[in-house]
Amino acid sequence: MAETPPPMDFEEDQPEDGSGEEGADIFAPPELPEQQQEVEVEEPPVVEDEPPPVVEDEPPPVVEDEPPPVVEKEEPPAVETEEPPVVEKEEPPEVVADVPIEPPQVPQPEELLPEPITSAEPPTLEPTVEVPPPAFSSPSEPAKTLELFEDDQPSHEDQQDEEGDSFELSIAVTNPEKVGDGMGAYMVYTVVTKTTIPAFQSAECSVRRRFSDFLGLYYRLNEKHLQKGRIVPPAPEKSMMGMTVVKFAKSEESSTAFLERRRAALERYLMRLANHPVLRKDDLLREFLETTAELPKAKETAAMSGAGFMRLMKNVGESFSKMTGKKTETDSWFDEQQQNYEALDGHLRKLHIAIEAMIVSRKELCVNTNAFVKNVATLGNVEENNSVSRALSKLSEVQERVEALHQEQVHSDLFVFGETIKDYIALLGSIKVAFSARAKNHSVWQHALTTLGKKKESEQKLQLGGKPEKLAQVQQEIREWESKVEEGQKNFEAASKTLKQELKRFEAERAAEFKSKFISYMEAMMHMQQELIRVWEGYLPDAQAIA
Repeated sequence: MAETPPPMDFEEDQPEDGSGEEGADIFAPPELPEQQQEVEVEEPPVVEDEPPPVVEDEPPPVVEDEPPPVVEKEEPPAVETEEPPVVEKEEPPEVVADVPIEPPQVPQPEELLPEPITSAEPPTLEPTVEVPPPAFSSPSEPAKTLELFEDDQPSHEDQQDEEGDSFELSIAVTNPEKVGDGMGAYMVYTVVTKTTIPAFQSAECSVRRRFSDFLGLYYRLNEKHLQKGRIVPPAPEKSMMGMTVVKFAKSEESSTAFLERRRAALERYLMRLANHPVLRKDDLLREFLETTAELPKAKETAAMSGAGFMRLMKNVGESFSKMTGKKTETDSWFDEQQQNYEALDGHLRKLHIAIEAMIVSRKELCVNTNAFVKNVATLGNVEENNSVSRALSKLSEVQERVEALHQEQVHSDLFVFGETIKDYIALLGSIKVAFSARAKNHSVWQHALTTLGKKKESEQKLQLGGKPEKLAQVQQEIREWESKVEEGQKNFEAASKTLKQELKRFEAERAAEFKSKFISYMEAMMHMQQELIRVWEGYLPDAQAIA
């Protein structure tokens, strides 16, 4: 009976005295230990009992239940001293040595363990980051890209051709002269060349050339360089109507405008050849510029008349496409360039039409201004009032000066702006011809491939059929067609590469020339407006003096 009193005692008194902690840990709910830990500071026993089973014996899920409440308030100082060295010594060798491709195992302790462990884990991540590079072939990829880049670069010979040289070559076409009378008459031009190129016999030479000689030069250069991907600048068109006026004109004044326009066009044509880094070195051009003897006539120029030359340039591409058929090879860059140049050609043609209409209007304005000058001068002569007569006479002089300014502007519209646009329309025609020549090279290559395939099929049939007498001949033909395939591929790739370089050079020159011409045209317009202001300001006192 003496044993009964102890259980009758209340346990509430024990926590007050602080002596019943062991009984509370056994019978009390789990909340009481947490409260006691918050009040009482007993960190070492908690850390010593719990961390070892977390790392060695207990699985990760057990660690997920216990550490979080401990980490929030009490464990950071204790973990800093004990746990980091344990993780540093054990975990890195397991991750790196066993499975180098297991980066997901490393972040697990980051999520489960407290913050100090995250500061200790970066050294474990460093080896995992350093391991993948040798597994990949990234070091070899830059070498491949360099090889591809080197393949796209022009060869040493191509670079020498494209870079050109530092020698000077200037050409002037002067002194158009009519030879003969009637239908047999023709024009002869003096071509003066000044150069420092050693291949020329002299630094300055002068020859006389007919218009057909210029056309013949174009055809010979085109035949030589077109299949290689070169863009040969076209010669000016042959105008039948203009030459008819020249042949039957009674005075030179009626044909002066046409001859000046043709002379300037021929000079621009030769200068485009002289500025080309490859064509300027051609023997055909050098022969044209310095050989005093008569040049052989080209067959193509015999029947060329009117707008036939421009129609020929326009239809050459179509004829090439009919010869080559459908091109199976596709290159997005060339297709895009063809579309761009087609659109550019259409816009330039519309602009040229507008410029021609503007020139016609300015010429009509000059004619009307001339008539106005004459009528005002006549009125001033019959006017009885001296001040009015003097003002009318001055007005006639002012309008005469205005007419001269309009004539200068017509010249600027035509030669600075209009002829430049016309030249580039012709150059776009040459670009179309170059595209068609490239398509022809591709067709020749594909035809050789198709024929080679048929020959190999014939070889297999003969081998199966047991006909050795024809097998040797077919094998010889296969070797010939293999060489043709190799040659066709080489020509096509070389022409494509050269054409890309030509188009790049064309765009650079077009931008530079357009800029120069536009600035010259604007300066001419500004000069005309300033001169008009000056002329009218000078006339103002005479008008104010009328009494």
